[in-house]
Amino acid sequence: MLKKDKSTVSTPEHIDNVDVTTWALPEGSITRLGRGCNPDFAFSPDGQYLAVGNTIGLWVYDLETLSPIALWETERGMIFHIAFSPNGKWIAVCNSDEILKVLDIQNGACLSQVKLDEYITNLTFSNDSQYLAVVYANAPTAEVWHAETAKPVAQFTADTEEESYDSPISFSPDTRLVVFTCGTTTTDDAESIIVWDMESGKQIACLSVHTDCISTLCFSPCGKFLASGGEDGTVQVWDVNTWQRVQSYSDYGKVYRIIPAWTPDGILRAVIVHYDDTGPATISVRDLESEEELYNDQVWGNTVQFSDEDDWGNTIAFSNGSQLAYESRHDFINVWTPEHPYKRQFIHSPISFPAYERTSVSFPTALFSDDGKMLAVKHHHEGVMLWDIESKRSRPAVKAESAGKNQFLYKTNDGQLYVASIKNDNVTLWEADGNGIPLIEGTGREYWSAFPALSPTGKLFAYADKDGNLKVWDVQSRNQLYELKHTVASNDNEDDETICDLQFSFDGKILASESNYPHAHVISWDMELGEDIDNSLNDNVITRILGRLVLRHLKPRSREVTHISHDGKYLSSIGDDTYLYDVQEDAYLARLSLPQGLEDMFWAANFSMCGKYFAAGTWWREGMEKMVICLWNVETGKQIVTFSGHTTDVHALAFSPDNKLLASSSYDGTILLWDLTPYL
Repeated sequence: MLKKDKSTVSTPEHIDNVDVTTWALPEGSITRLGRGCNPDFAFSPDGQYLAVGNTIGLWVYDLETLSPIALWETERGMIFHIAFSPNGKWIAVCNSDEILKVLDIQNGACLSQVKLDEYITNLTFSNDSQYLAVVYANAPTAEVWHAETAKPVAQFTADTEEESYDSPISFSPDTRLVVFTCGTTTTDDAESIIVWDMESGKQIACLSVHTDCISTLCFSPCGKFLASGGEDGTVQVWDVNTWQRVQSYSDYGKVYRIIPAWTPDGILRAVIVHYDDTGPATISVRDLESEEELYNDQVWGNTVQFSDEDDWGNTIAFSNGSQLAYESRHDFINVWTPEHPYKRQFIHSPISFPAYERTSVSFPTALFSDDGKMLAVKHHHEGVMLWDIESKRSRPAVKAESAGKNQFLYKTNDGQLYVASIKNDNVTLWEADGNGIPLIEGTGREYWSAFPALSPTGKLFAYADKDGNLKVWDVQSRNQLYELKHTVASNDNEDDETICDLQFSFDGKILASESNYPHAHVISWDMELGEDIDNSLNDNVITRILGRLVLRHLKPRSREVTHISHDGKYLSSIGDDTYLYDVQEDAYLARLSLPQGLEDMFWAANFSMCGKYFAAGTWWREGMEKMVICLWNVETGKQIVTFSGHTTDVHALAFSPDNKLLASSSYDGTILLWDLTPYL
């Protein structure tokens, strides 16, 4: 690898002892668990740094130590595209608000800034670092600016209305040409390469060979050739003078993506992402001409875990044909470089986001242990993770690989944590942080069926199969007690009825099942007798509070009742008219005042364990930079404090047992711990 002038990032003193969980925290927060998700990677040209742009902001890692040394752009975060300038002085970042910035690599200061018209799919610097170009996501258009001044230079729009799925963009080494891709009108998924002359602004070539999306365009160091690669499993090489194809590389098996890159001395290599429906995915680096394989790694799972499955960021970076960074298992970043020609792995903990389930207290996605020392959080890809509050480290709640990652979290009345996992049609119950031996193993669950249910007493476990059979197990004896029949219907439109909800009463004596087609239909079951209690309830049930089987028409003044206190005493409804309701007194308790303009944005919410406090957080809406979390006194309805800090949707809230901490998990891939002691 050619070394250029060394760049220097200002790093904190005593970096080995720096606690990154306290970097750039919002006011009122004392800890950030996790470092954000949906990463885009970029290597500095001198080989010193790996930049990771994600939902939190821009992280800079030292490539030698693989330690974070800087965190910038946290004011808004949501950084989805990044690129280093070839001179090593700057790094360009673009966030979800279409703000494009050029930052000084020494200190993160903003050198120039542009407000874009649309979302972009990629950005790049010219080889002389003079220009910065982007390509838009919803139009076959690219724009070029002076990097230092943000002065517009050129705009190129292809003669087609077909945008590219994830168009790459590249300058020729002499900055004479700009290339990007657009869709074709003749074949679904096929894309063409459009070549533009910078000086004249005219299109000079259209190259149409690829049969699927093109993910990479790169010129050879000599400028004589252009290589293109994508999801059709081929790499095409084009002569820049004639625009004729001079080489084609293919026959690599079942390929998800192929990413070519030239080494500084002109050797063409490629990252090849293989996948197999029956086995784990692999990622490899290969010299295309000699066919020598330089690197190979088996990636966790049966699917490509580092795909752009959320349409955010590029989770593979391949630079100079010899620097590779990619994520796997959604909590590790892997790096391969000339200085260390083997896989090095570090935890970005985790890369996915905490999950959200808009259900009752029966299915929490975040909660504290009774001693307040541990926070359990359901993550979208990792399953349930246990965060140690003191060490700020996480570990899987279920260590057995057979559990899979589709998991559900429960806490019983005695404080015991359990996890149910679903893999294929198998349902398994585990003790959280236990010995990895299943408590219950069942089969026959349909994918779209209701979540498994554990009674608050921890004695009974239930799930539904595809035919509407409810299977109820005794947890202690590990024997199946009942198989109850909730009749479901089929229809000609293939929208077969399924069991969409299962909930136990707070004393565990009643199980309620609900089917969803053609109208909601609820059946309650006596768990002592193993038979239905009442099948005459009206199908338009709005509220189902199972503390004492309160199944009633409350006719709430807002859109629906959404949250229940842990003891079933209170419920809340959040919407245009937000209130708290006392179930025991059968009366409205208090109307809550929400911040102006955000009345319809509150979604995730929870009561404290003692029932004295209620918290709710917002989802993102265009124009919002930080999400809002409000805290109220339940009895008076008085708002106590408002926090703001997450860069996008708040998914779950949990109070510590002593009410000293409020944990908020977010789609930004982090959990913030808020200090409540000044307010309660």
